[in-house]
Amino acid sequence: MCEIKTTNDCNTDTIVVTGCTDGIGKEYAMQLADRGMNVVLVSRNSDKLRNVAQQIYERHEGRVKTKIVVVDFTSLGGDVPLANSYNELRQKLGRMDVRLLVNNAGLSYKRPERLLDLASTCTGALPDPCRDVVECNALATVAMCRIVMPLMVGSGGSGGGSGGGGGVDGDDGCGGEDAAEKTSLKREDGGGGVVINVSSMAAQLPCPLLSVYGATKAFMEKFSVELAAEYGEAEYSEADSTSQIAVRCLTPMFVATKMSQMRPTDTTDTSWTYAPSARSYARHSLRALECHCACGRTAQRRRDSGRSDRNDRPGWLDLVVSAVVDSPSSPLSAGRSGVTTAGYPSHTILAMAINTVRWLFGDEYVSNAAGRIMCGYRDRLANQDLAKMKKPTSSANFENQSYGSGSHK
Repeated sequence: MCEIKTTNDCNTDTIVVTGCTDGIGKEYAMQLADRGMNVVLVSRNSDKLRNVAQQIYERHEGRVKTKIVVVDFTSLGGDVPLANSYNELRQKLGRMDVRLLVNNAGLSYKRPERLLDLASTCTGALPDPCRDVVECNALATVAMCRIVMPLMVGSGGSGGGSGGGGGVDGDDGCGGEDAAEKTSLKREDGGGGVVINVSSMAAQLPCPLLSVYGATKAFMEKFSVELAAEYGEAEYSEADSTSQIAVRCLTPMFVATKMSQMRPTDTTDTSWTYAPSARSYARHSLRALECHCACGRTAQRRRDSGRSDRNDRPGWLDLVVSAVVDSPSSPLSAGRSGVTTAGYPSHTILAMAINTVRWLFGDEYVSNAAGRIMCGYRDRLANQDLAKMKKPTSSANFENQSYGSGSHK
């Protein structure tokens, strides 16, 4: 079980969330903060980071502390050494007592495209257009585990900074000391923690026109399975029972986020829509990973803050569905080795249906069908971009674009 304790002390029980300024990552940060955990927000856009930190501060009236760390997980075409970025992140985290890492940062194509046609559609149109996707999705996942996991088993709690009152500045909040002062001693409470890697169902199902993206997500899933064996409860694992790190991998299908450019099929928090909102997916996936079970102060904190939300309390049917369909340990889960899960009932059921079709008609049939769908999706996005380019710009809009404050970043 993913056991996570809650506290209001900045020196203990901190979570680190990457890619937290939008979509699923932002919802993880917000919902785990609701459970009383201090949050380290990691992303590349400082303005958006400060905005999320401010939202958490106002939502909890300063009782939950935040720290922002600005890091770009791409080398900008090889111009920026990634080692420098990782070293800076390691120094910013210092000796924090981290209990949960959410590796959510990820990149995809601007729109689905064949490999040799990616130059004009991948982020930035760099000389090596696939570099960003590989660096952000695969390399950053490994790097974050190597940086944060030692803070789960080392004596990281005593080095936390003394920033007060839920500060939102990058040097305040749950600050830490220099990484060189870290020790390998285990914490008095035994240590241990949870790593959640956010992959994609593209790792398991045919997904032509997203070849590099799908391959990096498959890497994340495989990496998670082996990492769980190294630090989990396996008989040959060298991790003792007091410092085990639970590793879980999420493989969502369709989620309405800015990256997917999809709209939610339902604005409520139902378990039965195929394209949920990021808020709904985060809630259900946390339940599927059983992380919510150890958050004993959640209900009390909500009563104290006056934000009792009926939708935050799962009904008996939701709990049964999560246990039977979504739990990583369930044989019906869309995962393997008790590590991976779709984290959402409709996604698990849809994946089972697609795998049944693959078994009946073969991979080639499903790949061709997926390719036709992707081609249609690509063409729609291309037409939308073309329409935006042809749309006349009014003088008022021109003035806003020319003299705006840069809020479009």
